[in-house]
Amino acid sequence: MRIWGVILSFGAILAISSCKHYHNVAAHYNGYFLANQKMLEIEKKLFNERKDNFNRILFVYPPLDTNQLKGLKAEFDDCIKKAAFAIERHEQSDWTDDGYILVGKSRFYNREYQDAINTFKYVNGTSKDKITQQKALIELMRTYIEQKEFNDADMVKNYLRKMEVEKTNLASYYQIQAHFYRTRKDYDRAGKSLELAIPEMKKGEQKARLLFLQGQIYQRQKQNEKAFESYRAVLKNKPTYEIELQTQLAMLLTGDSSVVFSDKTERKLQKMLKDFKNQDFLDEIYYDLAVIELRRKNLSKSIELFQKSSQSKGSGGQKPYTYLRLAEIHFDKMRKYETAKLYYDSTIKVLPKDEDGYEKVAKRHEVLDEFIKYLRVAQLEDSLQRMAKMSESQLDDYLDSNIAKQVKAEVERKKALDKAKKQAESNNLQPNKGTLQQERDKQNSEWYFDNLTQVEEGKREFRTRWGNRPLADNWRNLSRISNEIDENTPKDLGNPKEQAIAEQEYIQKEVANRKQGIKVLLPKTPEQIEKSLLAWEGASFNLAKIYHFQLEELPDAENTYLDIVKRMSKSQYEAEVYYLLYLLYNQQKNSSKAQDMRTNLLEKYPNSLYAKLIENPNYLLENQTRDEAAQKEYAIIYAQMYEQKKFKETILALGELSKKYPNNTIPDKIDALRVICIGKTEERKKFEEEMEAFFKKYPDSKLMERFKEMNAAIEEKKP
Repeated sequence: MRIWGVILSFGAILAISSCKHYHNVAAHYNGYFLANQKMLEIEKKLFNERKDNFNRILFVYPPLDTNQLKGLKAEFDDCIKKAAFAIERHEQSDWTDDGYILVGKSRFYNREYQDAINTFKYVNGTSKDKITQQKALIELMRTYIEQKEFNDADMVKNYLRKMEVEKTNLASYYQIQAHFYRTRKDYDRAGKSLELAIPEMKKGEQKARLLFLQGQIYQRQKQNEKAFESYRAVLKNKPTYEIELQTQLAMLLTGDSSVVFSDKTERKLQKMLKDFKNQDFLDEIYYDLAVIELRRKNLSKSIELFQKSSQSKGSGGQKPYTYLRLAEIHFDKMRKYETAKLYYDSTIKVLPKDEDGYEKVAKRHEVLDEFIKYLRVAQLEDSLQRMAKMSESQLDDYLDSNIAKQVKAEVERKKALDKAKKQAESNNLQPNKGTLQQERDKQNSEWYFDNLTQVEEGKREFRTRWGNRPLADNWRNLSRISNEIDENTPKDLGNPKEQAIAEQEYIQKEVANRKQGIKVLLPKTPEQIEKSLLAWEGASFNLAKIYHFQLEELPDAENTYLDIVKRMSKSQYEAEVYYLLYLLYNQQKNSSKAQDMRTNLLEKYPNSLYAKLIENPNYLLENQTRDEAAQKEYAIIYAQMYEQKKFKETILALGELSKKYPNNTIPDKIDALRVICIGKTEERKKFEEEMEAFFKKYPDSKLMERFKEMNAAIEEKKP
């Protein structure tokens, strides 16, 4: 009997073991295997169809395209269904936890983040297998990063570190750690994590991509030798053609400057341009050629190549960075702010908002918007004033010469545009009329009316100042935009002689029309001249402050400030200009000129705010404290005297308040209450005199309307 008991017990153990084995096999080969294969296929598809932006430091995990994920929802739902089969039918199997991880990943890709988080937490809390727990935590960390919940992601990262990650999970752990730091733009730590992750990875495209990312980070850290070695390693890890090309481009521009900027490097890039396989990457190759010319300080050549980059075939992801380079060249190196503004306009429309330095670009764009607005007004008024002083014959000669040049340039531009269109297909270029117009407008001409954009702004200013005067329709000829020029300039007649005659007739007609349009704008009467001067003065003052404080172009700021003082016999901004010049000269450590401005200000405007600021830099802060005290005392007088009908006491107290705080910001309120109290205590005549004095002293006071109503009521009661 004892033997039979042992046999039965052993048989039961075998049965249980066999049952467990069955569930493991069934779960693995039926549910989990199918779900896992499906997930691997989808993730491979997502990886292969990713859109990497090689102008930026790559992300460890390529950014997810929400539209693409929406299209894959049914497939992820199918993964959940297959994994659920393994979980529900074979709950006792060792693959149950792995099935839950697949469910969590599917929910992550479906953007059901909270469900994904709950699933990964469940696996970590219930699984008895350390490797599986760590897999769940790695996926949990990725979910938190995707939601930008970085504190939670950091807690998971630190928890994993304390667990001592298993060898099987090391590559994934270091990758998610690098992804965490890269997403936070902590490139130093991201690089260190990649140094640990890459040796744990198998040879292949994903490893090649992370080696490229590592090279980018080294390059950012100015470790060019390490960057070059990482890029070289990319080519040994079966990269896609795109990554291979990007690596070759990066290697050409990494290393010793004597090699990078050599003719040999340039020849290699030129050879790449001719390779048929690179037809979709021409914009990037032209960009790198432009960078080489820029570093050689060959600005004109670099601009030409950057423009070719902007017009060449490519994915479109290159354009923001090409526009930005062109904007920076014209802003920083050439100080052609109008042209820079055009390129910043283009940049800000297409540059990713999470790009490093986006805030700086947006700020500069905003500054240039203001700058160009004032520059156009100042240039318009300056040009009109100079022409208004010419004799009739001088003016005719001046206009004939300059307008003829302008129209001829338009005709030539039209020819160039037509030629570019014909060559576009064979050269794989996309003719960009807007870019050609930018080039047309940006020419460094001394004649204001050469710039069509400026003229259009002038048109608005003209109407604001003088309304619709006779011959205003001639503005159509002055502000002709590019498509109007295209329609009206002579077509290609085929016969050179006939073409030359047609062009000459067109130029003569345009010169006559545009000349009339300009003449009608000239300020002739004293009123028009004064209005023009005031418009120029206000615009120039704002320009000077932008030069001074935002562009930090101190010589330009100085010249503009001084021009205001020189040209305006009594500028409304003179006191402030002296003060700003005083600050500017101190910045330049020019104590002699700073002292001159100080003397001018104190002698001419001793009681001005700016004189007080020169004598006491803390004046505004101290005055604010005094002003707050004045307002508190006013409130006490109003509540404890005026509202108690103690009108004479109120008048006396208000007088003392004005003496105590002579530079307060509520003088109109103090005087208004005093006038009202006089109305309560004095004869009508005295009250009316005080009210009239108030009107003259505070024409812009917010209390004016109330006083006018009081005055109207008094007038009605008069016999």
